[in-house]
Amino acid sequence: MAIPEDRERELEQKERELHERERAIRLKELEDELNKPSDPPYYETQKHEKPEGKLKRWSKKLTEIAKFCGIVIAVIVSIRIATWLTTLVIVGGVAWVGYKLFVEGDRSS
Repeated sequence: MAIPEDRERELEQKERELHERERAIRLKELEDELNKPSDPPYYETQKHEKPEGKLKRWSKKLTEIAKFCGIVIAVIVSIRIATWLTTLVIVGGVAWVGYKLFVEGDRSS
């Protein structure tokens, strides 16, 4: 019966040694982690810009308004030109058809 007790003691001793090794390894890891130089935290930066003055804000607003008005005027002018051209094409087409029917038709007879 002495043999199983020796075996138990031997297993307990090996288990203790294993726990001590694990503890030593974990302590070594913690020391390495503490002694490791850490990178500084990364902060996204932005360039400091002075706040715009009142005059500059107004000039930006005026340029935007001027651009908008220019686009509106250009659209209105292009619509007018398109209607004039359409009117000319329609009147020219009617005149050409009238010419073909009335003037050119009389010459052949």
